[in-house]
Amino acid sequence: MQPTQINGHRADGGYCLIVAQDLPSLYRLGIVGSSQIARMMHQSAVKLGITPRLFAERYDDSAAQAAPEAVFHHPDSLASFAEDCEVLTFEHERLDMGLLQAMEENGALLRPGTKTLRAAFDKLHQRLILRNRGFNVPAFAQVRGPDDLLDFASAYGFPLVLKSVRAAPPGGRGVWIVEGRSQAMRVLAEHGEQELMAEEHQQIIKEIVVIVVRRPGGNSRCYPIAEVSSQDGIAREIRAPADLGNRLAAEARDLAKRLADDLDAVGVLAVEMFLTTEGLVINELAARPHNAGHFTIEGTPTSQFENHVRAVLDLPLGPTWSLAPAAVTVNVLGTIDGVDPAQHLPDALIIEGAHIHLYGKIPRAGRKLGHVTVLSDDMDQARELARRADAALHGRRPL
Repeated sequence: MQPTQINGHRADGGYCLIVAQDLPSLYRLGIVGSSQIARMMHQSAVKLGITPRLFAERYDDSAAQAAPEAVFHHPDSLASFAEDCEVLTFEHERLDMGLLQAMEENGALLRPGTKTLRAAFDKLHQRLILRNRGFNVPAFAQVRGPDDLLDFASAYGFPLVLKSVRAAPPGGRGVWIVEGRSQAMRVLAEHGEQELMAEEHQQIIKEIVVIVVRRPGGNSRCYPIAEVSSQDGIAREIRAPADLGNRLAAEARDLAKRLADDLDAVGVLAVEMFLTTEGLVINELAARPHNAGHFTIEGTPTSQFENHVRAVLDLPLGPTWSLAPAAVTVNVLGTIDGVDPAQHLPDALIIEGAHIHLYGKIPRAGRKLGHVTVLSDDMDQARELARRADAALHGRRPL
């Protein structure tokens, strides 16, 4: 095989020459993004004998540390990166849709394609599509200024939800629950440079995520439904399978599969839903592996990351059933004291049954630094062990 040269760009603005072996065309996979989702996609591909090319943002990002063939981000280099890949897939939503559409029109194979990506990237467009196709979503409106916001509040009252239409930057915030007019005006004043939308606040009984993975021909599989507990807008704990009952679980899976088909999704489509007193309401979509699916690494025969790789390469999907009656994942979050959980790894590894995943990220308060998953016959026992391992990683005495 002849080596292929790829011109890369270092984080400091310099250039680097990446030399990679010319792989069979079916397996020339490019991953855009370099945080933990890309890292776990990369690891799953390598397990299959596939070495993806990585379009990274910084040399010290989670995925870049594990992918020596990474090409570093430059505003003009994504299209040239795509030329050396047979298939391009994505870890995040912080991309220029105009550029992606132009690349697709010029023959780049994006999976998922721009039809799906636009619905995932642009929350206002997403809401319009879902509503027009008869899916149950919260009432919403575009907010172009104070008048739009106050008109919406007069119709639906406070509290209400303000959202950034596009994904927030890493470490940034994109959702605010505002309790009254003064708070709403303050958010608008501080974040008015972003495109914003308002949504009716939901009385949530449960927050669930349905992860469906779909091949280009339409063949799809669903994972066990996950229930998410959040704290300050960050997913803290994920339990699977969610305690929904057979009827609601079947309805949620059907909604997710219908959405994947309607959007012609390829790869993982994660559908966030709220269970309210009026039934299931769709919250948001993610056209990539999702934080709520990390339990699938140990909890199912084929993880969401491996099945995403399989799907975008149009390879047969692996089974997605549960390997244990209960799976609990606890996200390891950074704290204000700056403790690096890697320093306490031996303490966490003492806890038998706890699967530790650390992402190699610089500690920062609220940042996702890793996760812990425990499988068990009992949900309470799985939660207790996962929480003990998380406490140990933070240098605290396990409860």
